[in-house]
Amino acid sequence: MSPEMKKQLKELGAMILALGVLQLGVFAVLSRFMSLFFLRCLAGTAAGCAVSVLSMALLAIGIERAVDKGEKKAQASMGGGYMLRLAVVAVYVFAVIKLPGIFNIWAALIPLLFPRLAVMAINLKNSKKQGGDDK
Repeated sequence: MSPEMKKQLKELGAMILALGVLQLGVFAVLSRFMSLFFLRCLAGTAAGCAVSVLSMALLAIGIERAVDKGEKKAQASMGGGYMLRLAVVAVYVFAVIKLPGIFNIWAALIPLLFPRLAVMAINLKNSKKQGGDDK
């Protein structure tokens, strides 16, 4: 993986982790901290953030591989990568639903939305940096 891709993946991972900590704070307030509910929320948040980062890492690897190929092969490669990421998320969701004693379902599924939020936050931060340089 290229250094630039690693840098972007680290930034995205840090943002996902920050959103996970924020989510845990909300669940901690709701559960008044140490309870079985909070521990299941902790497990769900940690697992959800890990799956989100894994999905983004698989996407980054797929993009780098597709860039080196022709158009048709790149499309097939990206389609295969999409199916792999979808399968990983589907297995995770199935496991979360089947193991409610370990994971709080909401705490485990909400982090799957974090990559999109993280990308929007990073783009907003970068656009403010670029806008500030023009003045």
